[in-house]
Amino acid sequence: MSTRRNAFLALVPSLTCLLAAPSSALQSLRERARAALGGTNDGAPLEGRGKAHAGGLDGVHRVVLAGDGRFRFELDTALPEGAAFDGKCVWTSDHAGLQRVVAMEEADRAKVFAWVLSGHWSTARELDVRELQPENDVRPRLELALRDTPMVMTLTLDAKTLLPAELFYADPSNTVTWTFADFGAAGGRQLPRRWELDSEELHETYEVEAWKPLARSEGVFDAKLAPVRDVRFDPDEGAELEVERVMSGHLLVEPFVEGKSVGAFIFDTGAGAMTIDPKVADALGLPKLGEVAAVGIGGRTSASFRKGKRFELGPLTLSDPVYVELDLAFLEPVFGRKIAGIVGYDLLARCVAEIETRTPYVALHDPAKFELAGAAWQELVLNENTPCVHARFEGDHEGLFRVDTGANGTVAFHAPAVRELGLLDGRSVNASLSGGVGGSADTRSGPLAWFELAGHRFEKPTVEFSLAEQGAFTDRYTVGNIAQDFLAPFRLVLDYPDDRMAFVELAK
Repeated sequence: MSTRRNAFLALVPSLTCLLAAPSSALQSLRERARAALGGTNDGAPLEGRGKAHAGGLDGVHRVVLAGDGRFRFELDTALPEGAAFDGKCVWTSDHAGLQRVVAMEEADRAKVFAWVLSGHWSTARELDVRELQPENDVRPRLELALRDTPMVMTLTLDAKTLLPAELFYADPSNTVTWTFADFGAAGGRQLPRRWELDSEELHETYEVEAWKPLARSEGVFDAKLAPVRDVRFDPDEGAELEVERVMSGHLLVEPFVEGKSVGAFIFDTGAGAMTIDPKVADALGLPKLGEVAAVGIGGRTSASFRKGKRFELGPLTLSDPVYVELDLAFLEPVFGRKIAGIVGYDLLARCVAEIETRTPYVALHDPAKFELAGAAWQELVLNENTPCVHARFEGDHEGLFRVDTGANGTVAFHAPAVRELGLLDGRSVNASLSGGVGGSADTRSGPLAWFELAGHRFEKPTVEFSLAEQGAFTDRYTVGNIAQDFLAPFRLVLDYPDDRMAFVELAK
């Protein structure tokens, strides 16, 4: 498969063998599994309600499943969440109350799981299925590959019933296993009334009392995105923030948290959530809620949520913010001071942010009043709450790269791209380490012939090639991580609310 136009396609496993006519054994297994499920559910969507333990919190949940693959999940705990698929797009409601359409891994992961839960996997045209050899037991195993994406999961069937028993997925930094139990008849199909999620840090359980046909399903799957109501902009406060650029290149700002100045926060587009140091949270009396896995360069670490009442930065005031608690003491030697937290996605998703990494400069604007000058808007792609942009590089490759103001250097190519594109072949490199949340990861640094971002060409830059086996740099959906040096020629403009971004080239 050519990588001349899009390096992302090179990261998708070859589907040649999957697209071939299925073997008689596989066809027989799929037909028997389909028969065990009860055939195709062409009737009314099925609704299930019951108890849930998720994110370390107890609550209730609601699930609606349609026979054609549409779904809706609602989780009601102290940190409510939701997700739905209307047949075209997946949209979510996160723990901070923000609703948006999602794509890439976040959407693909939700679809494959929901289709196994509903039984749609057995007939879905979007899935390529390949039979795998059984492992230690005799249970049949199938590989489910979502066509034209890197998403691949392994489905294990019960040896006797041929109903789903386990669904396994290895994400960029973890392995996740869903188990299904207590199947019962519902709408002509066998559906589980209990399922569990197990990963290295989390264990979640979901129960359904009974599956019932949903009498009125009109609009239940539609993305009705509610407007943001938890943010306010002070018209008398200037948009520009006081910003300090430290030796590492990171941008530091000082917000008011619960009306108090608690120290410096890193302004980081690569942070998928707002974070706060536990000592700072304790001093402010912020209550601890649930649990979450924080993913960084070195891998994953477990953390809790902290719930606040007010976060103020420049003209912006965010009500009822939710932070991920994260011990940031490891940053003190780097910055020469205590770091109280990180400004990330939750704030960026509610404003238009202008960022210059070289000047430094950060300004926050009301999306309803901002007007762009000096550049044209382009589509904003978010992957796991991080902005991404198309860029070109040596070999006439092209692909999606994360935009990360919280990373120093030029660009770090993710480990899957390094392997699939042979980026280390014949290249003189030096061994090094890259560090961040979760620890450090092995990497190599060396010259690249050229890299082009937003029409700006960098000649013979020194870049990093990750060899990470876990963590953010094992992402299969993006080619790499663009850092501060490659952002320096621009004023980056991020408009998450309207799904757009711009690169305004600065005068040299």
